[in-house]
Amino acid sequence: MLDSLPAHASVKALSMKFVKSQNSTIADWNMTLIDNSTMTTIMGIVCQANRSSNSCNEIGPTYYVTTPFYIEPGQAMTFELTGVNTTTPLWEFHISFYGWPHDGIPSNEAISLAPAGPTTTEWLFYNSTSNSIIQ
Repeated sequence: MLDSLPAHASVKALSMKFVKSQNSTIADWNMTLIDNSTMTTIMGIVCQANRSSNSCNEIGPTYYVTTPFYIEPGQAMTFELTGVNTTTPLWEFHISFYGWPHDGIPSNEAISLAPAGPTTTEWLFYNSTSNSIIQ
């Protein structure tokens, strides 16, 4: 069901899928999100929180050739997260995105410009042991 607020962007994580290991503590993963709002969402960055250093390291998104930088309402998008720290079983991600409050899809120019409104950040956790997303 789509979020009922007409003027705010919202995404929900659908899945995480292992891609490949870089070494024993770093790996690449695919994340799939759905736009569960009533407006197009323009993707920002995805970072992984590191509580011990009080930082959030940018790990994506890395897009595949046919993937746009936006998600239309009710649609899903898959992208790669590169360099996910896998030293603990519970990972915290911060996903930033912007609402596109106009008719039609955003142009490449609109996507590359700074948004007129504030960034929305969705926090989610992924438990790699149970393959579950907490949002």
